[in-house]
Amino acid sequence: MDYQRGVVTAESVWRAIVLYGSNSATYKFAFGTTLLEVAATGRSRITLEELAPRYADLLCQALQRQPRQGTAARSRFLDACRTFNAGELDRDTLHQRTVQLGFANVIDAFPQLSGNPAPVRYYEDRRKNSAAPGLVLRDELLALAGSVHAPDLDAETAARWRLVETAWATGVAGAILNPALVYDPDTQHLVLQTKQRRKSVTGVVAALNGYQDGRCAYCNQLMAQDTGSGPVVEHVLPWKLLTRRWDGPDVDAVWNLVLSCKLCNDTKRDQAPHEAWMPWLEQRNNDLIESRHPLREVLVAQTGDTAAARHATLQRAYQRATELLPAVWTPPTGAHTASLAI
Repeated sequence: MDYQRGVVTAESVWRAIVLYGSNSATYKFAFGTTLLEVAATGRSRITLEELAPRYADLLCQALQRQPRQGTAARSRFLDACRTFNAGELDRDTLHQRTVQLGFANVIDAFPQLSGNPAPVRYYEDRRKNSAAPGLVLRDELLALAGSVHAPDLDAETAARWRLVETAWATGVAGAILNPALVYDPDTQHLVLQTKQRRKSVTGVVAALNGYQDGRCAYCNQLMAQDTGSGPVVEHVLPWKLLTRRWDGPDVDAVWNLVLSCKLCNDTKRDQAPHEAWMPWLEQRNNDLIESRHPLREVLVAQTGDTAAARHATLQRAYQRATELLPAVWTPPTGAHTASLAI
């Protein structure tokens, strides 16, 4: 994404905060969603009492969806949300406890990347202001909330949240490598496949879009979902391989899925991209794994536990794919610069 490449924008840093870094609790997802919603109204100041209802509501909904929303053994705030869900706490008391307990760490932790302040600041912490303790929303956040990126950022946050929940619920985060995460073309969702059932986790577009910074994997052009230009879920090594004597890794898995614009998708069709493009996919997969992606262990299991092993896996898969389907497609000239050969 742009932030990793040194291009700092309000949206790329926001994506880095949401998509990268530790996932010890889901507070940051609820907090980020609440901030964008408030900023979209144009307000520049907000008190903790005003933030509390929506923030608490998001976490109460999440606890109903998945009882585990953090890695700590206990959380007084989450316990209050659970008590409310059980009908044993009234809404006003929940909001009071949210103000007292719910913001203790998230306001300081949200704008941090790898333990350092993020290069874009979205709010000023005025909790020590005795007159009106809360936050002052900066112009960067107000502009972001009113931009064309806002709906995508909201969807990407929700998708990351579902992936974190899934990782905790299944024990994948503890390095249990099954079940696998696969793509369901009928629903356009990532699906957790077990021996007993297939469970929809989250939409592929929202799950992957942030890692591409909203750009086509092949031509690098921005994709606007409301214009019909994309994004389209794209199998890098074609799905058609499954109709051949394919003996490589599952082509319906995350490692082989990217988002492309409609034009690239239409022209690529059932072909592998030229080998000069393939380092982009290798780097994207390494980024997912190194970003502490909630299902990184699934990716590691599919492709290898070191960068060298993943390179070798992708090299073998590409060679086998082009033996079975020899025709290859060359993405638009100059879209990406390859840094290593497959």
